[in-house]
Amino acid sequence: MRRGSAGFTLLEVLVVIVVIGLLAGLVTLVQRDNGAQQAQREADRLRSLISLLREESVLSHQDFGLRIEADSYAVQRLDLDGHWQAAPGFRVQHLPESLRLHLQRDDEVPAPGEAPQLLVLSSDEVSPFTLRLEYRLVPMLALSSDGLEEVRLERLAP
Repeated sequence: MRRGSAGFTLLEVLVVIVVIGLLAGLVTLVQRDNGAQQAQREADRLRSLISLLREESVLSHQDFGLRIEADSYAVQRLDLDGHWQAAPGFRVQHLPESLRLHLQRDDEVPAPGEAPQLLVLSSDEVSPFTLRLEYRLVPMLALSSDGLEEVRLERLAP
């Protein structure tokens, strides 16, 4: 008479490991970021940042600005001497390689040197602008403001 085996066979253990590996692979494929998600996350971050800067500028009576490049943006503050400096507590934000920013200002006056293109004034005004986020050269989202209202976010048709 054979006694019942206690435990799993090697084949059963290997099959379970393969199944777990396949499921883990599928989960990472599903979780992978697509362009729309990346653009949405970055647009939400920028919108929140501009809102925060508006509040901070009114409360502290200081003018802030955003220096926007195609692949990054940085917060600056106007010092007492009238020079733009990197704002303490903020660092340069670099975008993923697949995302790009394109700024259009309504006044079309280029910012001199390293001055910010987008101004956030202590009077609770913002430079009127439209900021497009592109994913692999395809426009995805646009942030815009007339200077007085909150920043609007709209989806662009690819």
